Amino acid sequence: MAFARLIAFDRPLAGAAVPGQLGKYYSESELAAREEAAYRRGLDAARALADQQLVELRADIGTLADGTFKKLMDAEPAIVAQLRDTLPALALDIARRLLAGFEPSAEIVGRICEEALAELFPERENLEIVLSTRDAALLVKLNPAWMARYPDLKIRTDDSFAPGDCQVRSRFGLTDARFETKLATLEHSLAPQ
Repeated sequence: MAFARLIAFDRPLAGAAVPGQLGKYYSESELAAREEAAYRRGLDAARALADQQLVELRADIGTLADGTFKKLMDAEPAIVAQLRDTLPALALDIARRLLAGFEPSAEIVGRICEEALAELFPERENLEIVLSTRDAALLVKLNPAWMARYPDLKIRTDDSFAPGDCQVRSRFGLTDARFETKLATLEHSLAPQ
């Protein structure tokens, strides 16, 4: 049977010894000091572990970054080659889509015709310009000042021409200023050699 008895002390307990028990008993202040020391040791150990893990993490990140940059440098020539092969076709496809159904204004038709005629300089006589029916009507209506520089300029229509297409025939041959011809020339100039 257990025995319990309440003992009243006239001052705080500084220590106690129990008969039959081995080991030292600590006072409250000694126990608090030991807890504080253990806390400090744990805190220092945690900081040291965190510092070591940060060093290892930085090393791992540096290794990964170096590997990534090396892979990027190794892949760069292949990516550049792919871009060189792909971008011209993409640019031409965009141009074709933008020009699909494009109907230039009378001023633009006039500039297209003037540029095509300028390619034949100094030839000015016996020239024939071929346009779509719509563009021929716009050009006649516009009557640009540059037409006076070309005596006997004949304007002929071709129903197979799209708006904006233009060809100039001279005694030396044909100057083709159709959009498809310009795009084909651009495609040829952009093609990888």
